[in-house]
Formats: sequence, structure tokens, C-alpha cells
Amino acid sequence: RAAGIIYNEAERMQRMVDQLLDLARIESGQLELVQEAVDLHQLLSDVHNNLMLRAQDQKIHFTCDLQPVPPISGDYGRLMQMFTNLLDNALTHTPAAGRVHMSLKMPDDKMVEVMVQDTGSGIAPEDLPRIFDRFYQVEKSRSRENGRRGSGLGLAIVRELVEAHQGSIRAYSQVDEGSVFVVRLPVISEQF
Repeated sequence: RAAGIIYNEAERMQRMVDQLLDLARIESGQLELVQEAVDLHQLLSDVHNNLMLRAQDQKIHFTCDLQPVPPISGDYGRLMQMFTNLLDNALTHTPAAGRVHMSLKMPDDKMVEVMVQDTGSGIAPEDLPRIFDRFYQVEKSRSRENGRRGSGLGLAIVRELVEAHQGSIRAYSQVDEGSVFVVRLPVISEQF
């Protein structure tokens, strides 16, 4: 039992170190993105498939509505990391019998929009402006109801990666009703 606890804590510390290194590279401008044409529809389908088993295990209804959109210019691996992180947060904060929904659409001819919605615990209005700050956690206790402990770095990394892709991210939330994260990214221009 003790070995299992030590292993889990070592894994958590490794994730935190990796996240800190990622954040430091991004903020210092040392992170080099591999710019390529990315099919966001396919990428988000892959993220959905990767997390479906976890959602089923947690008895969360996990759906998606992915409309076809033009390609974006970006780093496939970092985009995968970004959306996996957002959906991982949604699944973490949504109770059994809850819902997580992801959508992809094109609201205008220059941008695509990815929305991640959940019916989780929500975020208090006073916490909402700080959720993208490094080390900030809405859940102040060291252990959460679901037993997973975060580092407060995930959403900071997501915001930095969104901005590195010339995009924007916004969050909307109501306590006990859930949260919505909206990511907007530019499509490849004709000059690319």
C-alpha cells in the first residue's frame, strides 16, 4: 500500500515538473511550435475517443458535435495537449450522471470555435477571473472528492498554448450548474 502511495505521488510530481517546464518554455518564448495544417475535426475526434472510456467509467455522458471546418495552422501535439487538458478538467469536475459536451463550428470565415461544456460544480464569480493564473485552484483543499489532485497549472498552460496559436480562450460558469470554455483559433489564410 505504501509503495502504491509513493508511486502515485511520484507520478503526480513528475506531471507537475513537466507542466512547469512547459509553462516556462512557453512564457520565455523557447517553445517552438511545429506549424503545419491541422484538421481540427479529426484531432478533436481523436481526443473524444481517447477520453471516452474514462467518461464511461465515471458514468458521465460525453458527447460531441464536430462540424467540418477548414484547417488551422498549428502544432498537432500541443493542440492535442490543449484540448485534452480542457476535457480532462471537465471530466474531473463533473459528477456521475453529468454531461460533458464538446462542439466545433465556424462562427465566421476567419475563426473556428471549440466549446467544452460541463454540468460540473461550476466556478464562483470571484474565482473566474483567476482560473488561468498559474497555481490557482478553485478547489482549495489538497484532496478533491474524486481523489484527483491538480497543480493549478493546466489552465495556465492551455491559455498560453491558445495564445501561441494566435487564438483566444474565455470561460463562463455558474456554481452548481457547470462551466463553458470557448477557444477561438484562426483558420489558415490564403497566403499560408
